[in-house]
Amino acid sequence: MKNLLISGEIGIGKSYMLKNLLEELEMSIGGYTSGNDYDADGHHVFIKSLNDFHQKKNVAYIFSGKDIFSATISKEVFDEFGTDLVAYSIENREITVLDEIGIIEKDAEAFKKQIVKAFDSEKLVMGVVKNRKNEFLSSLKNRKDTKTLFLTGNNGQEIYQEAIQFLKNNRARFKSKKAHHWKQNRINMYEKALEYHSAQYPKNFLDRIYAACGDMADKTWLDIGAGTGAFSLELAKKCRKITCVDSSYNMLLNLSSKASRKNIDNFEAFAIPFSSFEGQQYDFVLSSFSGNALGIKENLDKFIDFAKEKAFIVSPFNESQHNFKGDVLEGRLGRNIKSFAKDGNAMMDYLSKRNLKFKADEIKYDFPQVFNSMEECFWFFKEFYHIEKHEEEILKAFIEENLVETERYYVFENLKSALLIEIKK
Repeated sequence: MKNLLISGEIGIGKSYMLKNLLEELEMSIGGYTSGNDYDADGHHVFIKSLNDFHQKKNVAYIFSGKDIFSATISKEVFDEFGTDLVAYSIENREITVLDEIGIIEKDAEAFKKQIVKAFDSEKLVMGVVKNRKNEFLSSLKNRKDTKTLFLTGNNGQEIYQEAIQFLKNNRARFKSKKAHHWKQNRINMYEKALEYHSAQYPKNFLDRIYAACGDMADKTWLDIGAGTGAFSLELAKKCRKITCVDSSYNMLLNLSSKASRKNIDNFEAFAIPFSSFEGQQYDFVLSSFSGNALGIKENLDKFIDFAKEKAFIVSPFNESQHNFKGDVLEGRLGRNIKSFAKDGNAMMDYLSKRNLKFKADEIKYDFPQVFNSMEECFWFFKEFYHIEKHEEEILKAFIEENLVETERYYVFENLKSALLIEIKK
């Protein structure tokens, strides 16, 4: 079995489970996802490319109060655009996502044939399929090479673990336990911090980058570890085009949605480990807190070689503060305090050995986390630091000591500093 389908009733959480499964993996992802855009009269149903997280086309329109069977359907969009998305992913990605397979495409014969080709291929296919009586859907769910999991309201954890075992059986590559796993609730907290009025991240870094690069109207950028686009979407406003790379499927979905809301269309994004990324050269390249990606010398060399003019790296260094006084909390918990092993100082030593021209500046910035309630704050830290039941009282005391109440929010200050390394080619 090499194809995985999740089925269940409407609103049960099929796509949510698929997203969380994909977030666990360290593999290149393509295919398509779907969604709705609402207006005064009803809503468009669209499919969006996961090959670049950018291309998007409407496939149907449903008037408010009408059943899906009365939708106005653009069969040719399925047969051309949708078919191309699936074919490209099978050829160029390790995992092809089909989210979702339903009934409005029932007359799109070319699209359905391409889905069958995807299932017949040697590549891993993961998708969501509607729980409807339909000959085509049944033919997919009943294939001998396909595992179909049925999600109900009370078997989520069981189904999730069964899906994980399926992926392990198919030799899927998983992120390390130390890597960030960005589920939507954690992304929402990160976005709330970015939007807080006193947040100086990424502004303090971008101001220096703008000054170093001058007019960027005709320039291209590569941003690795782009996340939800904190840097990328600001740079996109000033450059010709930006390419975003991240191994987090969920982060790039959020980047794509933000770009649509902000009417930013000069971007492309790839859910792929940087070590597997193959691209052209770019005028400028950026890596901001991109995990361990540049801790590997081969990746650092590759990153620098992508730049025509300059490469920028935002990195912690030995004197950096932990997020949210984490060293204080973990000390009280009796844990080993994490160190910045692959930090900016080690990186600068390596750049010197390569005889590269660079300069490094310490940038100070405030990046507080804001909460609507004490309960939300407790949940956030419990998740962030993997707090056990016996550690909760220590966490509560730590929060009460550091949390500041304002008119609208509870605020946990997060005064930090990092290196901005500018490498000249």
